[in-house]
This record gives sequence, structure tokens and C-alpha cells, in this order.
Amino acid sequence: VAAQQGSYLSRCFNRLEECKENPEGPRRFRASGRHTFLPFRYKHFGQFAPLGGEQAAAELPGDWVSMGRSTQWLWYSVYASKQVSWRTRTLVVSDWTRRFIFGRDSSRI
Repeated sequence: VAAQQGSYLSRCFNRLEECKENPEGPRRFRASGRHTFLPFRYKHFGQFAPLGGEQAAAELPGDWVSMGRSTQWLWYSVYASKQVSWRTRTLVVSDWTRRFIFGRDSSRI
């Protein structure tokens, strides 16, 4: 919810700057002379839960529920795509690959 609220606020603040530069402003313009914005609306994109043993469960929009290894790989792809930079994406994927090859015990490396 916080990530969606943050992007909503950034769009509002950016549009507010545009409104100062261009008083005609966005489509939603009231007789009071002030710009108005649509209220924040949360959109549920689903949930993931790790089950252990390289398995996960997912509840996605449309009442779609999935469990198993394929869901774990879906979670991996979503998590990697949400990383901020390509550097962190690469580091996360390389850590997963290293864990897959050598296991969780790092003392053997």
C-alpha cells in the first residue's frame, strides 16, 4: 500500500508543479479555481507466501490461487523485477544461483 501511495503522491506533486506553470491545468478543474485530484485508490496485486523447500503459494487477482515450484519461480521473477537498479537485480539473482548450486551453508565455499 505504501509504495502505491508514494507513487500517487509523486504524481500529484508533479502535476501540482505543472498546474502552477499552466493554470488551465488538468481535466478536473472546479469553479473554485483550484485543481483537484482523484482520491487515492489501492489496487491489490496479490500475495506470495514461501512454504519452504523451494515452494511458494500465491493468491493473485481474480481469485487465482497457485502453489508449488512454479509459483516460487513466479515469485523470484516478480521480486527481481521490483529491484531498484540493474546492479541489485544482478546481485539478487547471483545470490539465488549461488544458493541453488552450493546450498545455504556458506562455510563450504
